Amino acid sequence: MNALIQLINISFAHGEKQLFDQLSLVINAKQKIGLVGHNGCGKSTLFSLITNSLQVDSGEVRKARHVKIGHVDQFVPEKFMNSSAVDMVVSALPTEEQTCSRWRAESHLMSLGFNHTQMNQTIQSMSGGQQNLVLIARALINEPDVLLMDEPGNHMDIKAMLTLESYLKNECKCAVMMISHDAQLLDSICDKTVFIRDQKSYEFELAYSNAKAALEKMDQDAEKRRLIEEKEIDRLQKTAKRLAVWGHQYDNEDLSRKSKSILKRVEKLEADKTFVTQGSALKLTLNDQSLAAKQVLAIDDFTVMIPTIKKALYEIEAISIKPGDRVALLGENGCGKSTLLNILQQQFAKERSLDEKIRFNPRTELGFYEQELEQLQSKESRLDWLRRNTHANEEELKRTLINAGIRFREFDREVKSLSGGEKARLMFMSFSLNQPNLLILDEPTNHIDLQGKEELTEQLMTSGATLLITSHDRQFLNNIATRWFCIQDKKLIELPEPDEFYEQLLLRANNHLDLEQPNEVEIMEAAKNEDILIRIELLEKKLAEDQKRKPKFQKPKLQQEWKVELEELWNQIK
Repeated sequence: MNALIQLINISFAHGEKQLFDQLSLVINAKQKIGLVGHNGCGKSTLFSLITNSLQVDSGEVRKARHVKIGHVDQFVPEKFMNSSAVDMVVSALPTEEQTCSRWRAESHLMSLGFNHTQMNQTIQSMSGGQQNLVLIARALINEPDVLLMDEPGNHMDIKAMLTLESYLKNECKCAVMMISHDAQLLDSICDKTVFIRDQKSYEFELAYSNAKAALEKMDQDAEKRRLIEEKEIDRLQKTAKRLAVWGHQYDNEDLSRKSKSILKRVEKLEADKTFVTQGSALKLTLNDQSLAAKQVLAIDDFTVMIPTIKKALYEIEAISIKPGDRVALLGENGCGKSTLLNILQQQFAKERSLDEKIRFNPRTELGFYEQELEQLQSKESRLDWLRRNTHANEEELKRTLINAGIRFREFDREVKSLSGGEKARLMFMSFSLNQPNLLILDEPTNHIDLQGKEELTEQLMTSGATLLITSHDRQFLNNIATRWFCIQDKKLIELPEPDEFYEQLLLRANNHLDLEQPNEVEIMEAAKNEDILIRIELLEKKLAEDQKRKPKFQKPKLQQEWKVELEELWNQIK
């Protein structure tokens, strides 16, 4: 296969932390690769090494000649916030190409779900998901051979995710390496999966779920081999000890020599023992007892409003959530899902009785996970934050932190300095300690790695807690939810299953693309204009250079030919 990028036995340390040790991997032309690993394993660092933003400590990053790499930024730079989407995408091109390539920017944005009105809106007026799509279009306009995407689905609603998935599957022709915690996106797009683990890479020419099964089989086989090896080592050690005792008792040098020979064999077996991964996962122990009551939460005749401007978003006629229900809340970005969850959290904090339209069972204990994790912006240490937000004693707090793999010296690290994944883990630790019987979770998987997400899914499914969840991760919701509420036509309604909602989203996205996509004639005309402009630019450059020469070295006849051709070319521009 045509290798575009090769990492050959690279090693890299970040401070005292060794991230990679003799790691190797290959990116071939047109491959769609999922890059998977727990938070902090170095996935984003790997991208920085590929783009030369960082340099390897040892080993080699080898690239094919003239290979172009596009890197999708995670955040929009502040300087573009007042720019339109088209202007931001075009600005990625060299200055001399920007005027004649605006149509290309529009074409990429249309492919990613934007209509003409949306692509001319300012970046700051867009949702986080739309901004991410603009960043992808910006990376694509330079026609890269390899596209690096770091969590492209972050902050996207389900509609944007479906658009991205459709684009990557059907239209994107370049190689892609994608960091993602969305198993469904990885399964749909990727034909190869690379796991970063234990400072190494493990490559499988399979989509994520099949690759994960293959990795688990590899781990099981490794554990079996390790067990056999340890039994053999134990047997040899006992034999060597017995021979050494006999050699000493009977003053037999031959037995003593055999004992030493066996011990050397033991040393070699110890050195060559099969490696078994320690793994990494989010350790949770949630409440396994349901509230013994007819209902946990009831809402009747309630209007969900934006509090600051008193704007009505949608109506709730009557809903009742029973103990053990696992409710998924569906809706497009901006429809008011998070607004409802915040209202419920605030209402619970107000002694639960100030508004008769929202009623909690008196024995309800609430755990609230806010999407942006604003509760975790303080200067407190991890330990102090848990002291303030849980009922646990000192021993329980420290044991919980240690069980989560946090070293003692990290207990005092300021909460606001933690990464998104570390903050998410801390929030779930508080749930493990407080054991709430109602969990309201707003996009809980945004910052959790795939292993942590699987652990969270298992715990939520076996927990007795009642759940109210929003998430753009379809697989996560499909695994957990037992009921489906949807914000539709300014009403909150219950659906028997989510398929209808997803199908309508995809249909609207496809209809939008059919209506907005330029026709073949328009595309051909734009391409022709670009060719003409490139020729004009070349002729004007030649003319200017020749006119700068001393008169005796100029070529008047050629200059006249160029001027005539330039006039004809400008007349052809449409």
